[in-house]
Amino acid sequence: MSITIYSLIFMILIELVVILYLYISNWRKSVKLDSIKSSIQEIANEKAKVIAMESIEKARKEAIQQSRAVISGKVYEQFAPYMPNFKHNPKEARFIGSPIDYVVFDGLENNEVKSIYFVEIKSGKSSLTNKEESIKKAIERKAVYFETIYINND
Repeated sequence: MSITIYSLIFMILIELVVILYLYISNWRKSVKLDSIKSSIQEIANEKAKVIAMESIEKARKEAIQQSRAVISGKVYEQFAPYMPNFKHNPKEARFIGSPIDYVVFDGLENNEVKSIYFVEIKSGKSSLTNKEESIKKAIERKAVYFETIYINND
């Protein structure tokens, strides 16, 4: 019987050693896993910072480029009547800027207006805005009128 008790105690000790070994092994793996997670998080944070900085730099460059395009477009609008492809007399052109760039009174210089042109200046690949397109359609439908408004001095 004493051998059985010793055997039982021995088996319990072996099981405790195995359990202790497994516990320590899992603990080491957990520590390694935490270390790996931490490293991955640091790498991800650094990569996110790099991507954010690149995105900000790209956005700045695009904003500068777009700003230059807008400014050069505004300059072209102002000087358009003096450009070779402007087919109207610059003295008869009136700059409004918005929603259409120019109204040209053909014949105004001779005090006899024969026709009126609405002129929009575009540069590069730009196209008409929705407002400009609607104005163009209204003109094409001949929905253009002249109105005189008298202001009462009272």
